[in-house]
Amino acid sequence: MAARKLSSAGHTVTVLEASDRLGGRIHSIQPFGFMQPIEEGAEFVHGKLPLTIQLLKEAGLAYQPVQGKMIRVKNGEWSAQSAFTEGWDELMHRLAQLQTDMTMADFLQQYFSEEKYAALRNSVRRFAEGFDVADTQQASAMALRDEWMHEQDEQFHLPPGGYGQLVNYLQQACTANGCRIHTLHAVRTLRWQPGRVEAITADDQIVTAEKAIITVSLGVLQAPTQHNTAITFEPAINTHLQAIQQIGFGSVVKVILQFAEPFWLNYDNNIGFLLSEEAIPTWWTQSPNTIPILTGWLGGPQTERFNNSADEVVLQQAIQSLANIFRQTAEQIKARMTASHVARWQTNSFCLGAYSYSKLFTTDARTLLQEPVQDTLYFAGEALYDGINGGTVEAAFVSGLEVSKLIS
Repeated sequence: MAARKLSSAGHTVTVLEASDRLGGRIHSIQPFGFMQPIEEGAEFVHGKLPLTIQLLKEAGLAYQPVQGKMIRVKNGEWSAQSAFTEGWDELMHRLAQLQTDMTMADFLQQYFSEEKYAALRNSVRRFAEGFDVADTQQASAMALRDEWMHEQDEQFHLPPGGYGQLVNYLQQACTANGCRIHTLHAVRTLRWQPGRVEAITADDQIVTAEKAIITVSLGVLQAPTQHNTAITFEPAINTHLQAIQQIGFGSVVKVILQFAEPFWLNYDNNIGFLLSEEAIPTWWTQSPNTIPILTGWLGGPQTERFNNSADEVVLQQAIQSLANIFRQTAEQIKARMTASHVARWQTNSFCLGAYSYSKLFTTDARTLLQEPVQDTLYFAGEALYDGINGGTVEAAFVSGLEVSKLIS
């Protein structure tokens, strides 16, 4: 986004990409056996987000509302998911009165520790982990409040591979503006002084510029110096690097399964989301389309149980989760499957996580990081966005646009 804006304004722009493709945690792929592209990363448009919608229209990409019922599955029993768990209104009322920030775990302990709130506490934890990939032991209660109060009901699907097409559109626009784009250029060192930057890659290539916009994943910026994708700043920018550690960064396990037919229509012909307490708890369909693909999702600290597991182990857990949800055997689910794919961004050495969330001092940290280092080093990306649409593609676009304005 920043590259397009700056190059269209006449700046000479060079993009250094560590991997073999652009897009980062946007990645549309079509693995063997799948009938259409699937999304390893970003998939939905979370509301009528102005910049994302504008770019989709520019690129000629359609989008349609996510449809279907939200169904709660507990102990094999299906029930329509009411908007929120009993006590949620009381929770939001209490959050609205909060004057001093605290972690969500401390907030629940202080105000909702009674046994009668056990289901509410569990619901809050599941929502914070599943939707915000947040650890309630660290997540800011006030930040979650602000996001949840402004949550947009309407979500949108893109056409198959839609986000990948959007990345391609931006790449073509940058190229047309004269941008030089280099993939497989993993920067290991940024040697800088006011008005000059040397980016030194893993294979010792040196690219020079007057300014650098650093858009690498927060996970890489937070990585210890001995990590093989960590970036060293010379001279060090300790205040900024300390601020980076004040932003939360969550993990996701995403499992995409394709079947011979959409067998779930035999259970209910209007399923949108299935919310369970299984190992892979959340599943969604492609509703209103009847494409036979189900996507499973696990977010937040619960993903750690799979940190050292092979994809095959994750897949077996996903199959068993669906078997329990649909009251079938794992063998029956497996027999219906025609393709599968497991995505875990925390295992990608150029990402080391999925997306950001706010901790207690994140707002102050972002304020600092949004200021350039001696008008030479700039930080951008979804983790630098401080608003109600955090952790989204929109957040990344807005951050890139803001940085381009600072430079222009």
